[in-house]
Amino acid sequence: MASRKRKSIGTRPTSQYDTRRFSSLDAWTRCTDNVLGRNILPERKVELYHTELDAFKVELERCNFHKCLTDLADGSIDLALVKEFYANLYSSEDRPPKQSRVKGHLVKIDADSLNTFLETPVVLAQGETVPAYSRYCRLPTDFREIEAALCIPGRGFILNSEGQPGKILRKDLTTLAQVWSVLSYSNLAPTSHTSDLIMDRVRLIFGLVSHLDMNIGALISGQMTSIAQSNTSRLGFPALITILCRARVVVSNSLTFKCLSPVINLAYIRKNCWNPEDLTISIRGARRARARLVELPSTSAAPTPTSTSTAPFVPTQTNSQRFEAMLQSIHQGQIILLQSLQMMAPPDSIPIVEQFNEMVA
Repeated sequence: MASRKRKSIGTRPTSQYDTRRFSSLDAWTRCTDNVLGRNILPERKVELYHTELDAFKVELERCNFHKCLTDLADGSIDLALVKEFYANLYSSEDRPPKQSRVKGHLVKIDADSLNTFLETPVVLAQGETVPAYSRYCRLPTDFREIEAALCIPGRGFILNSEGQPGKILRKDLTTLAQVWSVLSYSNLAPTSHTSDLIMDRVRLIFGLVSHLDMNIGALISGQMTSIAQSNTSRLGFPALITILCRARVVVSNSLTFKCLSPVINLAYIRKNCWNPEDLTISIRGARRARARLVELPSTSAAPTPTSTSTAPFVPTQTNSQRFEAMLQSIHQGQIILLQSLQMMAPPDSIPIVEQFNEMVA
């Protein structure tokens, strides 16, 4: 009986990955198991003219944040480049490098490289080796000083379970502090938690409001490496990473692009950042008009005559008061109609009363 020859089976690698895209097997595994499933947190542009919140705009220009950090070219985000960048930046030894390889090109994110790219040089006082903000962070925290700078009168820190200052609610911040907070959530230290400020962010906003010079390149570099090592946080600085890759002539054939978050302009500040209790800043067209309508007396009560003499008629309401009363009646009718539609329409298809009030404010 003739013996059969068995075909030899060549050994195959246990794992295969694209060595042109990923610097190591760990980077490829990190991308497929973690990074691909994470969402991004896009930055915001700032579009303010002079006389529009000058306290914010002047400091933005003094720090050179207006050149690149808040004016991000065309604002397009290449999702594939961003995720490849963070996958290669990850380190299984928890010592991430200050550079990442994207499609064979080295993208540096050390503090000096970022400051050069963003045109945000480090400003040092005479005889000092670190900027003012870094020196401030090393000092004991003066909570009263922070409350006076960031909060409206009568508001301040919320105490933690140990009775120590723990956080500041966003609604207790001044208008200026809220605007800086919104910018920090997307462009400086990305986070999706925006209802309050924990201590690290409190110090950051205090430094910005108090005009303390800081090493913005070091801040962003540290944030990028923290995001790379995190398993759950959203991927921040996507527009900046896209621009950094394009500056290194990284060619991408991706068709998946994202846009920036809504721009910070006067309309956005009026709707989302203006605090009516902050008397230091007045914004034209802010929500004061709706508050006046609530305080108007009812128009159903007829005026009581005080005399039956033939004295000249004096109107009880001016034209502007009658107009505001008419607007209030129209608004109440809209609310009644909205509530009726909610009973008939599918869930979540009609805005609730609070959302409608925000839309027409």
